[in-house]
Amino acid sequence: MALGPHEAAAIMGVHYSIPLRMLDRGWIVGREVLTAGDRRYCLFDGRSCEQNFAEYDAKVVARGGTNDRRPRAWLHLREPMIDSLAAEEVRIAFEDAISAEEAAEILHVHRSFVPRLAKEGEIVGRLCHGRGRARGSTRRVWIFSRKSCLENLAKARAVQDKGGKVGRPRDLS
Repeated sequence: MALGPHEAAAIMGVHYSIPLRMLDRGWIVGREVLTAGDRRYCLFDGRSCEQNFAEYDAKVVARGGTNDRRPRAWLHLREPMIDSLAAEEVRIAFEDAISAEEAAEILHVHRSFVPRLAKEGEIVGRLCHGRGRARGSTRRVWIFSRKSCLENLAKARAVQDKGGKVGRPRDLS
């Protein structure tokens, strides 16, 4: 399952700024995705995050309850995040996950239209859990399925080619 940075951090029991450093060092699997502006945003592989935590936990157990480095201080967020992710109806594989910018490019629509398509069930997408979502921030991060976007594009292209498209046509050239 594809995870956002806050979700990955909670799964591993670390601060939300740490997964990016872990990715840079090759400790977990993830990739940078296209975003609006100059921000660096990454998606992480949930299996890799779980494996990293399992290695940490095994090391702690082997040393009798202590770690050879600083202990992970954010372990209290792990169980609530696991419960929240288990309750998610939409699960997007890491290999299939894309950002809103990438989905907008595939669909030939504006970035702001992509979450609306997901809410209407036209494409598959989910809202990431994170600090902004918890506080009701207007800056929300979505993860979308590339496969569902390509299927929607094919469907829209077929309707538009038949002349049945209502409203402004997409520039599908």
